[in-house]
Amino acid sequence: MTGAPDPVVEAAAVAAADRVDPSGKLRGDVLGALHSTDRTADRYSEIVDIAALVVAVATFVWTVVQARRTKAEPPPKPEVVARRIRVEFPLADNISPQQRDLIVDVVVERILAEER
Repeated sequence: MTGAPDPVVEAAAVAAADRVDPSGKLRGDVLGALHSTDRTADRYSEIVDIAALVVAVATFVWTVVQARRTKAEPPPKPEVVARRIRVEFPLADNISPQQRDLIVDVVVERILAEER
């Protein structure tokens, strides 16, 4: 994704960040990652990994929704999209399955809600 992120992707990513970390620290990292043009930065921390996962999941879900829209298909069921993400996105070493599932659920819920 280049340039400014789609507002729906940004809203979903921020919602997931806020759910994972109510303190607001993750929100800044997620927004930084969303608006960054350099996605190859070599930074290591749990927060950065979570932020990267939020951005990747939000972008992926939005891509799936947009592809279906161009084919005039209805939005997919949330559980179908969530299952696909869990299969296709490997779990980083310092992100727990519970954190990943929470991020996936929030992002999918938020983006698909925009489509209904």
